[in-house]
Amino acid sequence: MVGPVLAVPLVAVPAVAVLGMYLPSVPYLGLATAFAPWYLGWLIVAAAAGGLLAAALWWRRRARWSALVAVTAVLAVAGASVIAARMTAAVEAAGARLDLPALLTLGSVRPVAPDAEEVYSSFDGKPLSLNIHRPPGGDRPAPVLVFVHGGGWVAGDRGAHSDDLRWFADRGWLTISVGYSLSSPSRHLWDVLHGQIACALTWVGDNAARYGGDAQRLSLTGDSAGGNLAINVAYLRAADRLRSSCGGAVPAVAAVSALYPAVDPAALYDNDYPVTGPRARAMAAAYTGGSPDQYPQRYRSIASATHISAAAPPTLIVLPESDHLVPPAETVTFVDQAHAVGVQTQLVTVPFADHVFDARPGSIGKQAYRQLTDRWLRAHGQAP
Repeated sequence: MVGPVLAVPLVAVPAVAVLGMYLPSVPYLGLATAFAPWYLGWLIVAAAAGGLLAAALWWRRRARWSALVAVTAVLAVAGASVIAARMTAAVEAAGARLDLPALLTLGSVRPVAPDAEEVYSSFDGKPLSLNIHRPPGGDRPAPVLVFVHGGGWVAGDRGAHSDDLRWFADRGWLTISVGYSLSSPSRHLWDVLHGQIACALTWVGDNAARYGGDAQRLSLTGDSAGGNLAINVAYLRAADRLRSSCGGAVPAVAAVSALYPAVDPAALYDNDYPVTGPRARAMAAAYTGGSPDQYPQRYRSIASATHISAAAPPTLIVLPESDHLVPPAETVTFVDQAHAVGVQTQLVTVPFADHVFDARPGSIGKQAYRQLTDRWLRAHGQAP
């Protein structure tokens, strides 16, 4: 009995996950894209192991169920391998070089303590702080990479992606993660956050040198809602329309890298996919105070397309094709609009991937975000 008990789940779980990745629009089943990319290497291993076990049982007993399980395993391994190949090809075509054995990395992302924390301002009587990761000592000041965390403008904190920030710091950047005020059903900060992030950048301009950084070589990065804020702030600064909430001069932004950015909050509000749609709508409503029909000007002011100009800095966007939270079509449109006015843009679309597909160590998403951002910054003069 041990053989069937092991073989069936070893094959069934990968088979359902792979089927969901091929059918992302199917309610609930399609949400396999939200976790399967994290475990893609292990799905292949599990299905192969279960298939071999089922084949051995069939050889001994000629049971029909074992033959069915073995065939299902072959299909699951083939399907998962095609997915892995297509995801790998997409990011490697953009310049990444994946370490495929890393797909079998065990464990989860572990937070990395910053080297320093600083308060850059306050809001409603509460401090606004920064996490700082220093690069190894060098002969000259390091370029600065500022990260803006996601969370739908209602959640998250400056400790997010600390492993990535340490990775970039180890490669020569002074990395700084910005904490900002969060919205809620009773507090709508759509007209506050651009100024807060600008205030943080003003602090960076005044203080980066104390930590070995060169604020004249400044780039921004962010994910999801943080990607929206990073793009908006960089584009507003380029058009000389960004004002810091704490005064002072905001340094120029040389390049931007955004991971599944919520460039169009109105589309986020209109997301009608089961499970993720209500969550997306609640985030957008908390940030703005209501719907796009109620507050069209508020939504326009926070839409990244509103701030496009020919002066905008080079922008990289890594986009999961099957994102169930942030509709990807609007991001494609945004990139086309930016490119049309002369902004240097690169859109890397990753098939079968969903929101937060970079959340596990060694995953294709994790490797892609790091390597493509590193390559983009170096290509635009921000090499350490």
